[in-house]
Amino acid sequence: MYLPFLRGKQFELLALRELAGLPLIGSKISPIIEPVKKDLKSVETAIKVLSQVDVNMHVVVNPEHGELKKSYDPIFDAISRLNALGYNNIVPTYLIATEKDYAFFKISVETHGHLDSGYSLVLLNQISDAAELKNIVNNSNIKYNLIHVNHLISLRRGFSTDSLGFLSDPFVRQKRNVDYFDAEDEIFSSDCFYYREEGFVAFSDYLTIGSEYIEGGMLPYTVAIHLTYNDQNSDNIRIRHFLSDSNQDISDTAGKFGEALDKLVEFIDDENGGRTI
Repeated sequence: MYLPFLRGKQFELLALRELAGLPLIGSKISPIIEPVKKDLKSVETAIKVLSQVDVNMHVVVNPEHGELKKSYDPIFDAISRLNALGYNNIVPTYLIATEKDYAFFKISVETHGHLDSGYSLVLLNQISDAAELKNIVNNSNIKYNLIHVNHLISLRRGFSTDSLGFLSDPFVRQKRNVDYFDAEDEIFSSDCFYYREEGFVAFSDYLTIGSEYIEGGMLPYTVAIHLTYNDQNSDNIRIRHFLSDSNQDISDTAGKFGEALDKLVEFIDDENGGRTI
């Protein structure tokens, strides 16, 4: 199972809605959304659209970024409202990065009945009472238990393997888009080929966005489009960066995007181009 991790920004949510038009298999993909805006209408729309193709949505109930960082009630309210309307494709998902996160998880998962109805975890850091956490997880209805690769070896011990997965960030972010010229094509990941034989039932990553959360931004000198594709000559997913050419100033962003897009289309049309995933 692939659980791509996305922040609930406008374009990410639009991309999820567009997925409904693809031949998706609900047993192979289940996106994770961390809501970052108080207005949850777009998140709710994405959930409704994906329910039409039997794809579950993991919704982070305690975001660590954005406008809902310390205000979780709107998320729980939205989940309850959608459940009442018959949308049962929502998996409440808890981030545990600090001791406070763990304390919140212990109370909330019981208060909302998630121990029985089902939930998922994303363990971003180690906590002091790992033994207690493992006891809770191993005796409840957990769907997926994702451990950040920084703590994978130590934290995976003692957890049931039935729900165990990992979260990685293989995207190599550059400070400026123009810097991708120096790494036009590189290895992205091979997790999708090996996670099962390495004892996991799921894997997750931040796609070609990366784990860093950035609010807003400035007009770019250079537009970059990142495309992952299957390297037919090896067990690797590679990533290619397509950059605009007219990069002398910040004018005509749409034109810059068109330049980068033309290169992407040419690459895909080329008989030696890889297959996107």
